[in-house]
Order: sequence, then C-alpha cells, then structure tokens
Amino acid sequence: MNGQTERRSFITSGTDVISRGSDHSMHRCDHEEADTRICRSPERCAGQGMHHLLVRTVDTDVVVILIGKYHSLTSQHQMAAIWVAFGTGKNFMYLDINAICYALGKDRSTALPMFHSFTCCDTTSAFFGTGKKSVWEAWNAYVEVTEAFNNLMNHPYMTVTVNCKEFQLLERFTVIIYNKKSNLDSVNEARRELFSQKNRTMENIPPAQEALLQHTLRAVYQAGIWATSDHCEQKPPTSEGFGWTLESATKTWRPVCSNLPVASQACSGLIKCGCKSAMCTCGGRCSCKKARWKCT
Repeated sequence: MNGQTERRSFITSGTDVISRGSDHSMHRCDHEEADTRICRSPERCAGQGMHHLLVRTVDTDVVVILIGKYHSLTSQHQMAAIWVAFGTGKNFMYLDINAICYALGKDRSTALPMFHSFTCCDTTSAFFGTGKKSVWEAWNAYVEVTEAFNNLMNHPYMTVTVNCKEFQLLERFTVIIYNKKSNLDSVNEARRELFSQKNRTMENIPPAQEALLQHTLRAVYQAGIWATSDHCEQKPPTSEGFGWTLESATKTWRPVCSNLPVASQACSGLIKCGCKSAMCTCGGRCSCKKARWKCT
C-alpha cells in the first residue's frame, strides 16, 4: 500500500495461530509437522485474493506436498501461481510449481507424495542401493503403479494387506526397481531368482513380502499425514499397526521389520546331526539334542 509491499506474519503457537500485520485470522491447527503447517498457507492466502504465492523452504517434503495439493488448490483458485524458494548457497533455486505440475500431469502430481514416502523420506527407509533417480526410472517403466499411489492418497490411512490391489501393484513396482526386465509379480519369487540365478548378494535383492508390507504401512501412514495437510485438524490415527510399535519400557516408537518368526526358530530343520539310527545314541554330543529338537 502507498508503494510499499504489504507484509503479513503468521506464527503458530501450539494449536493457535498468531497473526501480525493482518486483520485476517487463521484457523486453529493441530498439525505436528511444520511441513504440513507451511503447506496450509498457500490455500489460505489464495482464499484472501493473493494469487502469487512464494514459499521459502530447504525441505524436499514441502515441495512434494505442494505438488501433491496443487490441482486441489487450483480447482478452487484458478489464478494461483505458486513458487518455491528452495535450497541454500550455490544450490538455491526458484521452483515454478505450476510448470512442474503441468509437466507431470494431474495423476502423477497427486500421486507424488505417496511415491516419495514409499521410496524414502524422513520417516521411511530407502530400498538398498537405490536413489530417487533409479526409482523414478522404475516408475516410468511401470506407470500402472500410479493407480495405487493415487488410491492411497485419496483414501488416507487405508488398510493395506498383501491381497489388496494397491499392495499387489506396489509389490510389482518393487520388483521393477530391482530388475526392470523381470516379468515376476512376487518379491519373494524375485528374491529367489536374483539370488540363485543372477548371483545377487542378499543386500541387492528385494525385501521379503512381509517386510515390504510393513514398509508400505509406514509409507501409507506418512502419506496420509501429507494427504490431509489442507485440513485444519488432521487427527491422525495412532501409528501402531502402521509398521510401528510402541516400546512399553522406553515409551519410544520402533519400526516393525517383520511379523514372521526369526530364521533360527523357523528353520530349525536345518540343524542336523550324524546319527545313524532313529534312536539317537550320541548323547550330549548331538547338535539336535542341544537345540532341543528331535534328531534329523
């Protein structure tokens, strides 16, 4: 006003929002993550008639959330132009979110947060030996997985099982990540093939199906938080059952790697001794008896 740029400051304090330089208030917010709090601002500002929006961040997650919510925002505020001042020092750049989303298309833009959480973010692990470039190439090779990403974004905190369509698409996508030429749908079959026929090390084969399920549950939980970033109150469910468990002694959350029994217990048949008869007579020297198993 009067040749000067109007500045408005909004500061979060718990669930309250304190404003300076503006008569416009913002709704209370229960978000725990600063990333999702930041991403609520463009929608609020666009609703007040401010069409050119600039978000300052050094966090990739913020960029991903904005891209994921872009089409939802512009469906209500068609004139909105979103820019992100990203990075620091020599790596600083301005990102045109409108142009990025136009290049990606609506389906990939809205699917991006789930893709990001599934392939590694702050709360989910990466597939060993893979970076964002290689998993992006896998997405290009298997575009069908976009359906699963979008379904999980459109239905936050969806219950995922090994038999649901979304997990089956993600399982096939995981196989593609490790072997783009594979025709297999099962990560367990892909593990066997890559280990026994392709001489891959244990570190360079896909995770087992049960481990992949737990990883997927963690990714679904994180993507659910991002999917509801435009809500004033997210009220996420407890992360128990989403690939996390609460340690009662330390009151800390621990990722669940698998619900299957450990190999030393499940594969007890691998223990054997040299007994020649059904009635073991080797006494205390018998490895089976030491393991408290019948002689094999």
